[in-house]
Amino acid sequence: MPLQWPLVGRHEELELFSETLSDPRAHGFVIHGAAGVGKTRLADQCLALADESGRNVARATATEGSRQIPLGALAHLLPPGIGDERCDLVTVMSEVRPVLLAQARNGPLVLFVDDLPLLDTTSATFVSQLVDADLVFLVSTVRSEATLAPGLDALWHRARVRRVDLEDLDRAAVDTLLHMVLRGPVEVTTVTDIWRASRGNVLFVRELVLGAIDAGHLVDQHGVWRLNGALVTTPRLAQLVAARLGALPPAAAAALDRLALWEPMGLSTLEDLVGHAQLELLDHAGLLTMRLDGRRQIVSLSHPMHGETLRARMPALTRRRLLLEHADHLDALGARRREDAIRSASARLEASGWADADLLVGSARLARYGHDFATVERLARAALRDGMTSELGLLLGEALHEIGSNVEAEEVLAAAAAVAADDDPLLAHIIEIRSRNLMWGLFRSDEALAVNAFACARITDPVGKEELILNKAMVLTYAGRPLDALAALAPIAALSTPRARSLRAHAEVPALVATGLCATAVDAADIAFVEQSDLPNQIAIADPGVHVITKIYALTECGRLEDAMRLAMAAYELTPTSAPPDGLVWLSHQLGRCALLRGQLATARRWLGEALARCDAHDIVGPSRLVLSLLGTANACLGDTTAAADARDEMDRRPEFPFTRPEQELGRAWALAAAGDLPGARRVLWAAADLAATTGYRIAEAWLLHDVARLGDPASVVDRLGDLASACEGDLVGAYASHAAAAAAGRPESLVESSDRFARLGARLLAGEAATEAAQAFQRHGDGRAAVAQGARAAALAATCEGARTPALASVVRVVPLTARERDIANLAAQGESSKAIAARLVLSVRTVNNHLQTVYSKLGVTGRRQLADAMEPAGVSAAALPSSLPPSSSPR
Repeated sequence: MPLQWPLVGRHEELELFSETLSDPRAHGFVIHGAAGVGKTRLADQCLALADESGRNVARATATEGSRQIPLGALAHLLPPGIGDERCDLVTVMSEVRPVLLAQARNGPLVLFVDDLPLLDTTSATFVSQLVDADLVFLVSTVRSEATLAPGLDALWHRARVRRVDLEDLDRAAVDTLLHMVLRGPVEVTTVTDIWRASRGNVLFVRELVLGAIDAGHLVDQHGVWRLNGALVTTPRLAQLVAARLGALPPAAAAALDRLALWEPMGLSTLEDLVGHAQLELLDHAGLLTMRLDGRRQIVSLSHPMHGETLRARMPALTRRRLLLEHADHLDALGARRREDAIRSASARLEASGWADADLLVGSARLARYGHDFATVERLARAALRDGMTSELGLLLGEALHEIGSNVEAEEVLAAAAAVAADDDPLLAHIIEIRSRNLMWGLFRSDEALAVNAFACARITDPVGKEELILNKAMVLTYAGRPLDALAALAPIAALSTPRARSLRAHAEVPALVATGLCATAVDAADIAFVEQSDLPNQIAIADPGVHVITKIYALTECGRLEDAMRLAMAAYELTPTSAPPDGLVWLSHQLGRCALLRGQLATARRWLGEALARCDAHDIVGPSRLVLSLLGTANACLGDTTAAADARDEMDRRPEFPFTRPEQELGRAWALAAAGDLPGARRVLWAAADLAATTGYRIAEAWLLHDVARLGDPASVVDRLGDLASACEGDLVGAYASHAAAAAAGRPESLVESSDRFARLGARLLAGEAATEAAQAFQRHGDGRAAVAQGARAAALAATCEGARTPALASVVRVVPLTARERDIANLAAQGESSKAIAARLVLSVRTVNNHLQTVYSKLGVTGRRQLADAMEPAGVSAAALPSSLPPSSSPR
């Protein structure tokens, strides 16, 4: 795919150029900035704007070669003979002036000089004279570090020449640029990685993207572009960086090499090692950046690509020497900071392939406190050469579990449990991680419970025994048994430690959400996050961020959709790409889930596609079923029958996953609905709702039953939804119940109230469907005016749902009162089913099907099946044509 690189993030500069060009007092526009920031690209666009405005334009490019020839860069613009032998500027000006004046009907010539500092002295003087004589409007580019020839250095100090300092793109502009270049959405963390590596330098962005694509590391997975490997430095990018670093004297270059391996470093330490003079030279060259950390000044390289280039070209023996010197230096200082020991151990391991086992284990322990599981795995694996211990097995086993190596994690943790004594305080932690790995990583929840029970009987430490009781409840929660988890926790009175309370929250809060106590869960998640964040030792316990994910889940099910979306987006953006991959999977899943409930179907598909890509990249199999179910639902609601069926089929190829199992049937049901089989879809939803009722997933049960109502059978779910609304906290389930009751009774005013209620929650697709039903109900009652008003409101709501095409929106403008049976038959017929096939599917006679079809044709104003599919489509309403606010929901009487 050829990539086009549009101009992005420069609207203000272009507007400023247009203002300057139209100002008769202005004579120039100079674009100043670092190499690769996009000066020439902006200047090209300025030249195009000048041409569009009717001005004559010309272009000259100054180079090192043309710098050696008087008027060399301008020779192609001068009259014949000028500049060959005669370089007398008086003569040149006398011959050029009448030509320029003759061409200046719409204003002076717009002359673009690229790389102005490389003009030869004669050209520089000549250009300056042309500007002063108002014979040209100068557009030029200047590198930040360049020195201008005499006469040009004061150009922008004159009132008539405007200087613009071009900065690197911010993250949002890089996101826009990548989306336009790649012609599709880009994973948020991928945007962040490219922006951080490039610092928004357009040239660096371009080279990083091209390098990543060529290496197969930047790929389109499930409709979302994402990095599945490291960013790659292209030869051109390496040459650009090397050219900037290559002019340094040897001592300064050696200082940069040291900093490339050791950064970040304290300023005083670096001064002691390389000397103040070298640091001052590097700082003057713009190669260093400094920040305050308490009372320390911390030094780093000014650009990430500088470090990448220096490390890549560093000789192996130089690298080894500097690494060992770094380790010796840190050890000599006593490794006063936590990261010092980790860096010392890592440096020795990289330099020589060996380090002291105690140093490795201690450093792995410290890395674990920082949740740096990749480093934990590397250090602990190296220490394993001296034999297994309970602590080493715990560190390595947890790290392997967190990075997704679940089979090896089970082997390591089983070995660690075997060497641990019954009174070993680490035994409970080993079992906690092992049971979590068995449940999440290997889908062996029954074995996880058995391992936990065996260890609970074996262990003698009372604190450890208490933790394993809490661990059992956690396993039950995520094994799809929230009621059993809450029952296991019920007898437990006050807990002995903040850690124990945090462990309880990991089991209890998601179970509260699942069983409908959503508001209680929101408050509990807040308390748990704060308390766990203060724990000094968080080994063998899930990250506090899990409480944030659970809170998002709870907010969504309370009906606080805007709050849930805002928190999920903030958490996603704050999660580093180095974090364990499952965290970003769950956050993107929650973003997609919330967007789906809000009716943002394309947005939901984008987030769920990213979540699925992450699952596939890191072999996170279980949660991928949840993602695929919702992805299929989003595709079905968008009318993409093939994609909905593909998601369902892919889900069926993956192992069973017990957590929120009933919700995994949504995609299957909606794939059937998209294909026109509404009765089949309702059967799937009913079976899933019954499963939810037996396992305690009241929230999932309510969603599933409400979808039965949405697909044409509200009367059958009214009682159960009413009971669930009484048992569940928050507004969402109550909104489901009131809508089903209104739809079953066919009360138009109640349907309007339901639409309003959904709209207040932010569930615009549900609000639009309810408004459509209200319009149909008003028409049945003979109130055409109210029907039209609600039809218009339904259309406006549907237009905000990013292309929604659900059965309940089938008559969003042409308000047609189809019965549930008529809609079932019409949907199947619109999909191409014969009357005989429809009759067999719905257990009706062919004559009855044909009679219903004739009634449908009459109501829709069509003559046969060929027109039926179009008549059943939602009306296409352009969001751009909508008023600034939705039509009022109150029905004109």
